[in-house]
Amino acid sequence: MNGRDQARDDGTLAALLRLTDLAAKVEQVEHSGTARAQELARDCAAAQEQITGLRGELGTIGGRADAIDRHLTEVSGLLAHMSEQVAALTARASQPKEDSGPAYQVNPAPPWWKPGDERCQDAVTRLADWVDEVYRPVFGYLGGLLAPCWPQHPLCLVYLDALHEAWCLLYLPERDPKMVFAQLDWLTRSLLQAAEVISNETRACRDHGSHRTPSQVGVPAPFTPQSAIRR
Repeated sequence: MNGRDQARDDGTLAALLRLTDLAAKVEQVEHSGTARAQELARDCAAAQEQITGLRGELGTIGGRADAIDRHLTEVSGLLAHMSEQVAALTARASQPKEDSGPAYQVNPAPPWWKPGDERCQDAVTRLADWVDEVYRPVFGYLGGLLAPCWPQHPLCLVYLDALHEAWCLLYLPERDPKMVFAQLDWLTRSLLQAAEVISNETRACRDHGSHRTPSQVGVPAPFTPQSAIRR
């Protein structure tokens, strides 16, 4: 073998070594690329699973949001309906009832110590109507204890005036359970006590069949101071 053949063999060997090295590198690159591709595929699959899970959660959340929205709509409608009912009840309560008259207004107390006062005369007329229409017909023997001359007895006028006003307050308006008990208390206490006073005041007049003054029944006349006589 000459020098030329030796040089040719060395070149061939070097080329083969270079090819072998390149093949190893190519194989290494291919292996690394495959591993990387597989890793990327696994990452993509995991990401896909996460996306699918998120879509499911979003769907559940969306369904819950829709249900909450429906409930809120129902509650809003119910509140609006209740508001309308409350407004209607408030307006109805504030309006006066057509079948009930105005509330009874208590009359001012007449100055019974001034018999000639016009207010006393008006009160006597009002009381006479009540005595004839209510007191005598309704309260039986209690009304019978009242002598016909009761307008001439200031004590009777004072009591009858109070009884009349109390009766108007208790019986003219619409009544409720509390009013019933108030009526019962008035009948069993106030009315009976007042009737007893009126009966004692007019007993002599009933017994004699005519009006009797305190002096006629042996009752001392009220004391009158001398200063009042000088006036």
